[in-house]
Amino acid sequence: MVLKMSKSPADRKTMQQEIKTMYNLEHPNILRLMGLCVHDGKFHVLMEFINGGTLERLLFDSSMDLWWSVRLLLGHNIASGMAYLHSKGIIHRDLTSKNCLIKREKGRLTAVVADFGLAAKIPNSIHECDKTMSIVGSPYWMAPEVLGGRKYDEKADIFSYGIVLCEILARISADPDELPRTHNFGLDAESFQPLIDTGYPDEFFQLAIHCCQVIILAVINVIV
Repeated sequence: MVLKMSKSPADRKTMQQEIKTMYNLEHPNILRLMGLCVHDGKFHVLMEFINGGTLERLLFDSSMDLWWSVRLLLGHNIASGMAYLHSKGIIHRDLTSKNCLIKREKGRLTAVVADFGLAAKIPNSIHECDKTMSIVGSPYWMAPEVLGGRKYDEKADIFSYGIVLCEILARISADPDELPRTHNFGLDAESFQPLIDTGYPDEFFQLAIHCCQVIILAVINVIV
């Protein structure tokens, strides 16, 4: 288990949001909240310990062979966690390879979605959608509608998921200097394809393209 403590008013606010989001979540691909207490006005939160570091760290570890079967499984793990989150009426709003953790257990790698400090309720009306218009998240993974300050919903998470899939496919950074992007910040699929390791499943590549389209359908539920 890991103890997380709030150190400033900003940390406290973020942690309150994270606790509120995680309190009723229970899924093998979602980080578990184990317990919490308040001492001297500070939150002390006990979370599940995940022993394999971040997905980003795994992908950048050149000493680690990642078979396509493993990469597909990691992609499926993240999709399962995100589909569950959306089924609970929650948008993550900061899905990145930095916020996906890797559990190593009996020679098996499992991805776990974490960091819910920016999570919000999925809007179910135009009025509620206006309330979630704040531009939050990590820029390289943010959907164009979020970057542009336009109305958005859970489909913004699907775009972020597509960028994470691109990272898994090519084992490169989401930085536009490495991951080719279009003028409207979508994925430049034609330039990206040659960067992918050989032998990749075409369906995996097509899924990443579909998720990163600027106008997309909610596809996470289709693949889990």
